[in-house]
Amino acid sequence: MLAFPDCQILDVVGPLQMFSGANKELDHQAYHLTVMAPAAGPFETSSGISLVANLPFSGLAPETLGADDTIVVAGGDGGLAAVAALEAITVFVRAASLTRARIVSICSGAFFLAAAGVLDGRRAATHWRAIENLRRFRPLIDVDADATFVHDGNVWTSAGVTAGMDLALAIIDADFGPETALAVARRHAVFRTRPGGQSQFAVGQVKQETIGDPRLAALIQRIHANPREDWRADTMAREAGLSLRSMNRLFRSELNTSPAEFVDRLRVDQARRALLETKASIEGIAHSCGFGSLRRMDRAFARAISTTPSEYRARFNPPDQTAGVAS
Repeated sequence: MLAFPDCQILDVVGPLQMFSGANKELDHQAYHLTVMAPAAGPFETSSGISLVANLPFSGLAPETLGADDTIVVAGGDGGLAAVAALEAITVFVRAASLTRARIVSICSGAFFLAAAGVLDGRRAATHWRAIENLRRFRPLIDVDADATFVHDGNVWTSAGVTAGMDLALAIIDADFGPETALAVARRHAVFRTRPGGQSQFAVGQVKQETIGDPRLAALIQRIHANPREDWRADTMAREAGLSLRSMNRLFRSELNTSPAEFVDRLRVDQARRALLETKASIEGIAHSCGFGSLRRMDRAFARAISTTPSEYRARFNPPDQTAGVAS
């Protein structure tokens, strides 16, 4: 784990705890965990809590790494500023990329991989707030704006903070199989590995007070309350007292999406919760969340999170909760 002062503490300890959990489930040290930083010893994270590095970056020659080694780069709030200040990480990653080692980034740690040229021509993920910066910084990267994590060859990248644990579970799955990954997830009371394409930012997280235009805020509140309504673009514009052009512009400027995409995502978000929190049939959820039919909900799930409602429920619900539920 390559860490540094002011890094995000969960980017470091979250994945490492998953790997440690795998050691316990497998009853042997399948993963040997080491934290590296600019200097050995304690360093302070962005939370103000200090961690301890086992080795300085100079304490390991990256050219000695092999196929059984994994380099994980933590992220932090600095982004490009951190890359400029910590060239040693970029140099280390560039050298490691010439070996057969697995290269991994958590959150904005992707900027170090980008600076090293590791992500050129690859798909990659990062925190949703850093997506456009990463695209501008290295246009050759295919930045997936919606993925929680991306696996491209021997390079793995993830979105922010807790997505690093999803990525670690996916690596454990790849290394030791789904049963071990599920056991580690259960040990830590977290979801089993999320599919990498699952949206990292749900529209259900949009809060009314964060919307600058009160007309748009009121419209969003009405859509949340009544997802089954026929929310066509002209209906939405009329409800908000806006022209179609003005409404489209507001959705783009405030939420970086179109009105139709927003409604689709909101319905998917509500359906996801219903699939996990209720025993309602999937077809019934499709109607209650405004899709009108199971086929339309299937298509919306495929677009938004690259899975089906049935697969989503089976993946995240313990078996005893999904048994007997109509699909």
